[in-house]
Amino acid sequence: MTQLAADADRVKQLIEFHGSPVNVLSIAPMRSNINDLQKVAERANVPLQIHFARKANKCAEFVRTGLLESIGFDVASESELEEILDELHGSPQHSSEDPILCTAAVKPASLIRSCVLNDVVLVIDNEDELATLRETLADLGRTAPKARIAFRLQHCPNKFPGLPSRFGMPTDELTLLAKSIGADARIQVVGIHFHVQRSHEQFAPSFTRALVEDALPVVDRVRELGHAIAWLDIGGGFPVNYLRDQMQWKRFLTKALASVETNGRFASDRKLTWNQRPLTDIDPAWQPLSAANWLREVLTPSLANEINRRELILKCEPGRAVLDGCGVTIAEVLFVKRDQNRNHLIGLMMNSSQCQTTRDDFLVDPIVISASNALAEQTEKTDHAEMEGYFIGGYCTESEYLMQRKFRFPNGISRGDFVLIPNTAAYQMHFAESRAHQMPLAENVFI
Repeated sequence: MTQLAADADRVKQLIEFHGSPVNVLSIAPMRSNINDLQKVAERANVPLQIHFARKANKCAEFVRTGLLESIGFDVASESELEEILDELHGSPQHSSEDPILCTAAVKPASLIRSCVLNDVVLVIDNEDELATLRETLADLGRTAPKARIAFRLQHCPNKFPGLPSRFGMPTDELTLLAKSIGADARIQVVGIHFHVQRSHEQFAPSFTRALVEDALPVVDRVRELGHAIAWLDIGGGFPVNYLRDQMQWKRFLTKALASVETNGRFASDRKLTWNQRPLTDIDPAWQPLSAANWLREVLTPSLANEINRRELILKCEPGRAVLDGCGVTIAEVLFVKRDQNRNHLIGLMMNSSQCQTTRDDFLVDPIVISASNALAEQTEKTDHAEMEGYFIGGYCTESEYLMQRKFRFPNGISRGDFVLIPNTAAYQMHFAESRAHQMPLAENVFI
């Protein structure tokens, strides 16, 4: 990423050939990230199976890389499942058990049917999903394969305050469903699964250890009901560090966190975002630990002993951590103008869906690459002075701000410059991508 940002000529060529925006990607960091996590588990003597969260990026190259590394996959739709099955059928024998897990938030009967017929483990989220599975098995008749499932656990809010979730089932409900399957020879329960969306403080390794320790008795209870639970899946949400300097993050939080007195809006001296929009739902951009070092602190000797004593495989479903460092998004500056309040607006040839998740903002500063550095002769620039402004995009709405934050440009920014947004391979470039206005989707280029 840093080499590309320093090579203005190459950036210019990429935009000229592929259009704006363009996603530039590499599989090398993915292989390194997988290897780092696997080494941690080996040293802790814990059997680990990584399942790449397919929804994090749509490029099939990452699936093929995962197959070469003998990891599994987590799918969340029928299309994702069909793609993984096609790639699996075209590859050498995969060495892992349960190479595909289906954790889709909603599972239509057609998806459940496909999972049953292809021996894909269904992560059951609620009683109605189990009812749909039973109806599907009845429709398939006596020749239907045995369905393999895992139950998704919702942790107790009293034990873990501040951890609301729309996914999974409380322990008592999960246990009742497991008990109801006892006499059903068509269904085999093979795992317990959980996944949480963490706030800032919940990335601490001790928090995840507590989640695992709380889930292990659930494994025991379900086993007591006669089910051969083979694995515990701790989901994803591994930490990723986007910043080198912790103080940058601390200073930002000091300025950006809205106060109660202002009803969620920034105070008058905190004009950090367009229309003073509060950034309440954000991913921490700075983390003290890499994903591998975090996992090392999660898997203490005592926890590893509890997992091994139960002869469990530990599964996980990282998307962001596996794709850390795997891609950037580059766009061209088409214009710079001012609004009625004399704010600079920098128009990029892209739209807000092309660097967006469900969060309030992506808290990584873009890198401006001067067009004059990519030309043999210096171009005449209209503004070399330091300035501040907002990035805006191609949708015809007043709210089409590519990022909510106001940026400072020490050397100015002008038409013909390029903006490189670092580390966007995980979710940012594809998760919300849209062809509104019939705009073409960004091309994906691997280098």
